[in-house]
Amino acid sequence: MSMLGTICRELDLALKVKHVPFPVAFGPERSDSVSSSFGRIVIEHGGPGADSFDPPIGTHPNPKVHFLRWQGARLRLYARSNVANARYQDHTAFAEKALDAILCELDVCVRARKNRIRVNPGGFVPLDDAAGSQTWGGVVYELTFAIDRACERRTWEGEANAEKTIGVGEDDVTLTSTTKVSDALGPAGTPPVGAEDA
Repeated sequence: MSMLGTICRELDLALKVKHVPFPVAFGPERSDSVSSSFGRIVIEHGGPGADSFDPPIGTHPNPKVHFLRWQGARLRLYARSNVANARYQDHTAFAEKALDAILCELDVCVRARKNRIRVNPGGFVPLDDAAGSQTWGGVVYELTFAIDRACERRTWEGEANAEKTIGVGEDDVTLTSTTKVSDALGPAGTPPVGAEDA
């Protein structure tokens, strides 16, 4: 499963623990397929141009990290208040309460994986492809975000370069280190005659 799909599954479980009444789906899904339900969160890839790339942070010799990819995604929250004769402000209040929980748990899920997250501006949006629906009477909140991930040089099977552990095995490598010590002055890197080994 992709990183984003795994995070969606983890977010769904985290929200259930907090009794947040919104299941999480890994999209894309047509708006009219989710708008008939009580409420739902749909997360999908951000589409063309949603990803950006930075140089790696620090040195990663094996596997070699060539880029830091900010994987873009879109989150849509479909919310409909169940109070009697609910008005627009009832739906938005319900959505905003859920949004706080969603963002907090999403942050926890991402940080637990040792990744970082950037959340971009969001807001309520019209549900264009559900126009004329007889069942939907709620609101949709949409935002985009990005999660960083390393672009590592590996084989297709996921293997990094082979490594040898020094100090293990019959064909072990023995390392020796010699330091030359003397009170006499001389050219850098050239021990004077009579220097002692330490």
